[in-house]
Amino acid sequence: MRSRSHGDRFRSVKTELRVAAMAVLLVGAVAGCADKSATPRPGVLPPGTAVLSVDGKDVGTTYSVRCETVDWMTRIHTGIDAAGANAMVSNAGKLRAEFVRLHDLDGFTGSYEQELQGEATVTMTGPTYHINGAALGFDKETPTRLKAETFTITVSC
Repeated sequence: MRSRSHGDRFRSVKTELRVAAMAVLLVGAVAGCADKSATPRPGVLPPGTAVLSVDGKDVGTTYSVRCETVDWMTRIHTGIDAAGANAMVSNAGKLRAEFVRLHDLDGFTGSYEQELQGEATVTMTGPTYHINGAALGFDKETPTRLKAETFTITVSC
């Protein structure tokens, strides 16, 4: 068994320092690529963000977004305090909304159900869904009168 000389140990330490320096540079480069402050392109929201509106009025932005995809169906849940929206979107063939349920958005609670009530369209820009339509329901001011309200849900899973 050969003992290490002083020169061998110096080369070993030098190699370890090079490897450590390269690791630091690599981590820095990866962190730079994952810069979340970068502005997304138009029509795209940052992941986990939703913007909701009812009757043309912005009812808020939320960062409470959950999306679950099984096969060609994606279930979307957004929440703003006790208010929020749930939707089921299908991408089997043509992109379409199966249902949309609005919960106390600007006082309105209602739903769209494919082929039953209301209407809705879905488009995508990158990872961002744009769901627009009309839902039937009730608002707090006239809780006994059925009404239709337009809605927009822009959400990035």
